[in-house]
Amino acid sequence: METLMGKLKRHGRFIVAFIALTIAFALSVQFSDRGVQFDLRNSSVSAAEGADDSYDLAALKIFNRVLLRIKDNYVDPSRVDPNKMLIAALDQVQNSISELVVTFVGGKEKPTEIQIHVNGDTQSFEVQKIESLWEMSFRLQKMFRFIDEHLEPDAELDFSEIEYAAINGMLSTLDPHSILLSPKHYDDMRTQTGGKFGGLGIVISIRDGGLTVMSPIPGTPAAKKGIKARDKIVRIGDASTVNMGLQEAVGMMRGDPGEPIDIWVMRESWTEAKKFTIVRAIINIDSVDGQALGDKIGYIRIKNFQSNTHDDLVAELTKLKKKMGGMQGLVLDMRDNPGGLLDQAIKVSDTFLEEGAIVSTVGVGNRMRDQKVATRAGTEAHYPILVLVNAGSASASEIVAGAIQNNKRGLVVGDTTFGKGSVQVLYEFNDKSALKLTIAQYLTPGDVSIQGSGIRPDLRLTPVTFTDGNADMFLSHNILREGDLQSALSNAATSIVDGDNLHHIRFLADPAAEGEDADYQDPNEFREDFEIRFAQELLASAPKAWKAPELMKLVQPVLEKISAREMDRIHKELKTFGVDWSAGENPKDAEVALKLTTSAKNNRVKAGEKIDVTAELTNKSKSPLYRMKAIATSDNPVFDDREFIFGKLNPGESKSWSVEVEMPMEMPTRFDPLTMQVSGPQKSYGTTLSQAIRIVGQPHPQFAFGYEIDDTNGDGILQKGEEVTFRTSVKNVGTADSKEAMVFLKSLAGEAVYLKEGRATIENIKQGETKTADFTFQVKKAPKDNFIEIEVDIFDEVFRDFVHRKIKLPYSEDTEKVKKASGVATLKSGPANLYEGASTATDTAAIAQKGATLPVVAKKGEWIKVNVGEQKAWVEAKAVNYDAKASAKLSGISRHVLYQSPQVTIDLQTMQTSKKSVPLKAKIQDEALIKDYYIFVFNRENATKANTRKLNYTRVDAHEADISAEIPLFSGMNRISIVARDENGMQTTQDVYVYRE
Repeated sequence: METLMGKLKRHGRFIVAFIALTIAFALSVQFSDRGVQFDLRNSSVSAAEGADDSYDLAALKIFNRVLLRIKDNYVDPSRVDPNKMLIAALDQVQNSISELVVTFVGGKEKPTEIQIHVNGDTQSFEVQKIESLWEMSFRLQKMFRFIDEHLEPDAELDFSEIEYAAINGMLSTLDPHSILLSPKHYDDMRTQTGGKFGGLGIVISIRDGGLTVMSPIPGTPAAKKGIKARDKIVRIGDASTVNMGLQEAVGMMRGDPGEPIDIWVMRESWTEAKKFTIVRAIINIDSVDGQALGDKIGYIRIKNFQSNTHDDLVAELTKLKKKMGGMQGLVLDMRDNPGGLLDQAIKVSDTFLEEGAIVSTVGVGNRMRDQKVATRAGTEAHYPILVLVNAGSASASEIVAGAIQNNKRGLVVGDTTFGKGSVQVLYEFNDKSALKLTIAQYLTPGDVSIQGSGIRPDLRLTPVTFTDGNADMFLSHNILREGDLQSALSNAATSIVDGDNLHHIRFLADPAAEGEDADYQDPNEFREDFEIRFAQELLASAPKAWKAPELMKLVQPVLEKISAREMDRIHKELKTFGVDWSAGENPKDAEVALKLTTSAKNNRVKAGEKIDVTAELTNKSKSPLYRMKAIATSDNPVFDDREFIFGKLNPGESKSWSVEVEMPMEMPTRFDPLTMQVSGPQKSYGTTLSQAIRIVGQPHPQFAFGYEIDDTNGDGILQKGEEVTFRTSVKNVGTADSKEAMVFLKSLAGEAVYLKEGRATIENIKQGETKTADFTFQVKKAPKDNFIEIEVDIFDEVFRDFVHRKIKLPYSEDTEKVKKASGVATLKSGPANLYEGASTATDTAAIAQKGATLPVVAKKGEWIKVNVGEQKAWVEAKAVNYDAKASAKLSGISRHVLYQSPQVTIDLQTMQTSKKSVPLKAKIQDEALIKDYYIFVFNRENATKANTRKLNYTRVDAHEADISAEIPLFSGMNRISIVARDENGMQTTQDVYVYRE
């Protein structure tokens, strides 16, 4: 069966290195006298890097500039609600700062006052009479001043992040696309939309832990130098690529055209890596590719709309016509095209239209109307066009599809598009950030708004799959479109797309690639699928029908043939499951009985186990029922959207369908209602049926780790030229054995360190057992600030538990040698720290008590190296009595320092309740001092709307903390998280689930 992780992997996307970065948003641009207007989708913003000690958080410099733009330009002033914006801003800020808790007295909808809690200090702020954006800003300034005064100094905290968080929280109340872009995201976006940059010309991804070439782009410097698909890039310049992130690798390979760069490449047939010196060149980002399909049918895929899209389209069309000796039909594929530059969408539409409207924009209060129309100049010849779209086709791609459809130039095929019909303008600020603000909605020809509704295809295609006994015949309710997004704009136009689809064809989908073939698929390689073959077959049957009505009429025989052929394939597949999927007329009202059972005793299943869920449907009416099914919904993704197919049921007949579901090993204890609704082709029958399934979580391993520096001269302090072994000791301090733990070491020191090994697998670490993993690196250059920063991650492959820490290793130009020594060092007073190296700037390796006897192994200056059993450590000479001739066994070590996240044990008496709150007890323990903790409640109301509540921030400064709290609940499934941190920066998030009826 296909696992949840398998599904995620199957639906993953390659990272395209030659684009510079995969950008988490799509955009559309319109040029006007007001500036450059962008249309972006689903962006997430991180804060600018680099904290400034003088940053005045309460000044709200960027925040107030954003308010000015909202006041003057936002598309729908009625959505500007200062109270909601203040609440959302504070909610986002408290999620960014652990020490901050915001209490909305009277509830988030209409609080009477807001209480700000920072590090144990509280202040109340009255918020009932906020009637303008400027009153809201004034209140927020006071709150930020209080926060600023009571936050403890923290080198990791950037105040610009706090202001950015507040701005994006505020903007989230307007619509999903108005956001603030951080300087980094704004810079990335400009690279993306520019269509070209200086680089090598390769598509890269991470495969088997290594930086891997997925494909070289033909004609680019990398391709000319002989770089091939599946090559491993092991070094860029002086930097090792071991555990290097994709963005970092892309950034290093990108640069000014004409600049050379050295990369070292390992190929499967080679015994060692080879050096390639490649001169960077302008890399044109292709957004268009084409293919000749036969029968003089051309295929064009537009991946996104950027500055060169129209020119690339014209060039590709010319190439295809020359190759095929003319064009008798075109498949225009814009599936999963997230949008792009609006002017390019207009030009692409104009390429296929002689006349008629392409798109209109309507601004604030239905004013500022602007219409773009087609012209005859440069229009393509009269051949039929089929446009392929799906739910991932958005924004600019919807403009093209809508223009072709509504001008009756071609047919749209596939699934309803995303439905983003808004226009954004981009305003730059002096800190290099930029506001993307919705200032208009656009209308397709006929004044049709697709906002929230999308472009409905003329021919709807629905893929059907059967995998390991699981059916996937119907479109998932989890496919998100614009209308599903929180705060989505309403449809502003009076007219909407009308009518049902003339044809709906279900087809047996091509099997997805698996294993190595899936891992190494070139994202730019042409792969023919059913939709492309379908479009080609239709176009070949009507080569002269260039207008949609005539084309639809002429393809009817082929449509019926394909539909019958595909349905016959589906029938045959369903027959292997004992299902009769024949069609028939269902009565308006029918009595049915649905029974739901599981293979688990008392419906209790342990994490890691499999369970059979069986639905049995009985037809209690007097007429046969056809194409019957039931679809499950659940808060738990392993149960949600499962399909139970019954087909035809004669009167009194019962049929069942079973689905095998595997519980992930890491799944916690939880109570999950599973709801089912019976339906036929057109309507639902009976009431929903709900069955509760209880999942029992398994004990988990938990990791603690220590480390030892084994460097060339043995002093534990890094010097230039040293070969260093970084020895990691991993201890399982959890309540279950770890079958396989992955240990990763990553350098954050750039070219100062060349990391040779950075990944190790440790198998079978039993409870309480310690095992080691060694990593090697070379110190190449002096680092900044005399510290080399590295990152350690330890991850359990089965239970998904992990521990993470950044470590700063001191660097020195000191050349004093370490000398061998012997004897015993006796600690004068205690407890005292023993260090990883001959400096108090190194981390503590162990703690010893007064009188501890420490066998001596070496000396350096005023430091003595001692054997502390599990490793070597250093102690200051002045802290011990040293006898070079004595001998003694090691004694007096109270503990070896291990870095582990705080251990949280939660006692929850119920997982299901009808009450508004539940009592919770918990205990936090840690060998290090626990710094603080807070409680967080998360509830997903629907696919895009979440409810959150942050509670009980408490400063601890002890090794143990007991929690006793009453936790308020939202309706539905509540995830209650205890987040605890210790003095070493280690953090734990422990979750429990409670379902409130």
